[in-house]
Amino acid sequence: MKKGYYFQPKTENRKPKTRWLSVIGLAVLIFCAANVHTQETLETQSISFRLIPGGYYLLGSPVSEPGRYADEVISHRVRVDAFYIAVTETTNAQYARFLKATGHPAPLYWEDKNLNASNQPVVGVTWNDATAFTRWLTQVSGVPHRLPTEQEWEAAARGGLTGQPFPWGAEAPDAGGVFRANFRNDRTAKDGFLLSAPVGSFPPNGYGLFDMAGNVAEWCLDRYHPLNSGGPFKPEVLRVLKGGSWFSQARDLRCAARQAAAPDYSDGYIGFRVVRPTLKAP
Repeated sequence: MKKGYYFQPKTENRKPKTRWLSVIGLAVLIFCAANVHTQETLETQSISFRLIPGGYYLLGSPVSEPGRYADEVISHRVRVDAFYIAVTETTNAQYARFLKATGHPAPLYWEDKNLNASNQPVVGVTWNDATAFTRWLTQVSGVPHRLPTEQEWEAAARGGLTGQPFPWGAEAPDAGGVFRANFRNDRTAKDGFLLSAPVGSFPPNGYGLFDMAGNVAEWCLDRYHPLNSGGPFKPEVLRVLKGGSWFSQARDLRCAARQAAAPDYSDGYIGFRVVRPTLKAP
């Protein structure tokens, strides 16, 4: 916008007033930016949440996507309500507060020095453990918290991108020797981490979320619905896991990739992050 378009004093002494307008404009921009930040970010028990906008998302994968599994849903548009999701996976420090407050049994690997740093994601948690944590968070905050649905998780993981396999786009996780996630690369630690990495060790996606690919596989709220009923488990017994982990190959880090495990299963590559639904208008 040209200077003086809305404010054109007749006097020749315009510079001081223009300077004041610039200061006022800057203050307005700062105020607006602060309000937007407040709307987009919340915090509960040291867990930061980012707002994921509601709308239509293209989820699943096209049949032509490299590395695609047969069990993945074909690309389709889904309406997702706005929600808040944790910026990082739940850490050992955050989970420790829950254990201290409730006396809940410590998870597998809690005493493992390779996996129990305060800023590493908590692992060895079952789906039942993760949902117990969300119930506690709901109780202490007075605001509902839960695990993300598979659709919510994938919408958040894509970071605003459409039709791209990974949260950052189409490049392989280690393209050009630059690691975009913590994953198993020929059973080596070329990314700098043999097991799980401290949360936020790799760049965030377009929504400001860290480790939506790799590091630890994350429990989702949903029951797993396979394309067929084969296997040792009855349909709807398993729960969905998303994101791949430090133990995964590159194809498992794709947004549409999915795993499943029994709700009482735990391992050193499994963790979770939390969702805080938005309050709907009555």
